[in-house]
Amino acid sequence: MIIPEKELTLYQHVACETAVSAGHLAREMFSQPRQIKNKGFRDIVTDADFATQLLITNAIQQAFPDHGFLTEEEDSQLPESGPIIWIIDPIDGTTNYSRQFPEFCVSIAACIPTADGFIPVAAAIYDPMRQELFSAAQGQGATVQFGDKPPRPTQVSSVANAADGLLCIDWSSSANKRASILQLLNELAPKLFTIRAIGTAALAMAWVAAGRVDTYLNLNLRPWDVAAALLLVQESGGSFTAPSGNPLVWDVAGMACLVSNGRIQLDLPPL
Repeated sequence: MIIPEKELTLYQHVACETAVSAGHLAREMFSQPRQIKNKGFRDIVTDADFATQLLITNAIQQAFPDHGFLTEEEDSQLPESGPIIWIIDPIDGTTNYSRQFPEFCVSIAACIPTADGFIPVAAAIYDPMRQELFSAAQGQGATVQFGDKPPRPTQVSSVANAADGLLCIDWSSSANKRASILQLLNELAPKLFTIRAIGTAALAMAWVAAGRVDTYLNLNLRPWDVAAALLLVQESGGSFTAPSGNPLVWDVAGMACLVSNGRIQLDLPPL
């Protein structure tokens, strides 16, 4: 399926405009008392997640009534099929957000559905606290925009030596996957310049696209964590694979992902 450039530009515009609007709402609610619910083991949702997701889906449905959705927060009223599927994480970094830890973002991607997953074609990741908007369209590159300043192209870092590399990781809610991450860190830490964990996968991967982080590793990402960041990284010259180096296999239940500038070789042991 080939999407005309004009249509791609429209998808990107809607993704950006909607991500910024949702980010403004999340920032307005940031310091207010939160309603927090458990939706699984070490997995929470807040009233702000629902509010921002509703803002996003309403805006996209108004623009594209025949499109479908895959969202982090379940909504039985949303269509699941269509020529384009919008994959949405209304607040990526909900635990941070619930603790008023100012590292979180809004992630939106327009994707072509395929037999084995999705092809992201337009994307936006918005960091409300820094007012940074990362966006991309298939074949048109990626940009970052600071507030009202003009967008500028993003490019992955040129760091090629692991000893100079900055790795970001995040912790899964799963005890087994946390143990695996610790084993990997024991292997990797002596070889790297430093390691960070910021608690928002989509934003960390956007930082790979922008050259701020050299590699990112996560053993349990969902499509709404991945979709927008995948396009940003690819359009910025980076690599997005399974930790083995094999192509990413889409799985709503969770995916292990290695994101990099395509230059650093981590030599990960089998997982």
